[in-house]
Amino acid sequence: MLRWFIADLRTGRQVVDVQVMAESTWSRALNSAEQITAVLNMQDPATIALKPRQAMAPGRSILAVAIGDLILAAGPIWKHGYDRDKKTLTVTALGMWSYFDHRFLLPVVAATADVGTFIVPDPASAGKTMPNSALATNLTALEYGTIAKRWVQQAQAWTGGNVPVVFEDDRAGIHDRNNDAVDFKNIGTLLSQLTQLEDGPDIRFRPRFTADRLGVEFLLETATDADRLLAGDSVHTWTVGVHGTGVSALTVDSDGTQLASIAWASAGRGIDSVLVSRTTDTTLLDLGFPLLEALDTSHSTVVYQSTLDGYTAQEAAIGRSVLETWTFTVEAARQPYLGAYWEGDWCVVTIPRYDPDSGVGDPYLFEPTTTRRRIVAIDGDAKGITVNVTTQAAHDG
Repeated sequence: MLRWFIADLRTGRQVVDVQVMAESTWSRALNSAEQITAVLNMQDPATIALKPRQAMAPGRSILAVAIGDLILAAGPIWKHGYDRDKKTLTVTALGMWSYFDHRFLLPVVAATADVGTFIVPDPASAGKTMPNSALATNLTALEYGTIAKRWVQQAQAWTGGNVPVVFEDDRAGIHDRNNDAVDFKNIGTLLSQLTQLEDGPDIRFRPRFTADRLGVEFLLETATDADRLLAGDSVHTWTVGVHGTGVSALTVDSDGTQLASIAWASAGRGIDSVLVSRTTDTTLLDLGFPLLEALDTSHSTVVYQSTLDGYTAQEAAIGRSVLETWTFTVEAARQPYLGAYWEGDWCVVTIPRYDPDSGVGDPYLFEPTTTRRRIVAIDGDAKGITVNVTTQAAHDG
């Protein structure tokens, strides 16, 4: 049985259990915020006594779901949806990553600096201005994961910003990041962009109970430059298409919309600093596909050619094959048990050859296969009896 509870966002304390209806759901996905939806019965006396409008206030409270000592998903509550006729309250929360979608990369001094000083005269060019370097965030000689850590730590240093995030040790590296205050870079977006680099790390805010079990905290986990994937040591195994394995409801989604032999990207702050990147991969052309191209304009503020090249290299790696996503339902009480696997972990999925007489195997996949795949998402309901596991074959970029 799953446990649903709330806590204070600024401190992670004041843990209070809540009763939820069967329609409640939770989900986790790689390199993004969890999604937690609790549906409350507003005819239940205990729920009414909780006064959820205040106790679960959007922007001030955490909603979490746990199994035993393991928190499956947790994060800030952002929305309420009350229906008087149905007598229900739908509470929607996103993982701790979502908090940093509401924070900007600014040093603490920016809180009190005269806003007129964000831009200062350029001493090298009369009549021109430049961003104030005293308000910049400059990081050098670090791994990408530690750059992410420093960004979050800086946000925590602001008054009211010290949400309960804890950290791994620093790791020295070869990467630099320099950001001017006047650019108002969104920290959540910056974290996402790090993960999208060809050599970028997986990033996760893993929720867990504090040592005294009276609060919630979030460990900022980042993969290393040497191994950019967050994955557990165990490789989990499931068999699909055989009766009695506890695995059912296979769906396969094949997406070719990102296929590309040439990936382009453009960036730059202005007409005098436009950057263009191109990465070519002939894999599809060699297989007889027509020329397909992709253009990424989502990194318009990138100022380093090497950074932009990293984005196009990643796009080209993704574009060399159809993205095939397999989702299946597993029983939470069967090995591997719910809580033993996390998004990012590796798994091996076995499907026998299709036999129309016995129903063994699968008529779409048809051929027998044993494939190593990566878990990219996990989702479940209020009961926790079954869980949906979404997997993808890792591209070789």
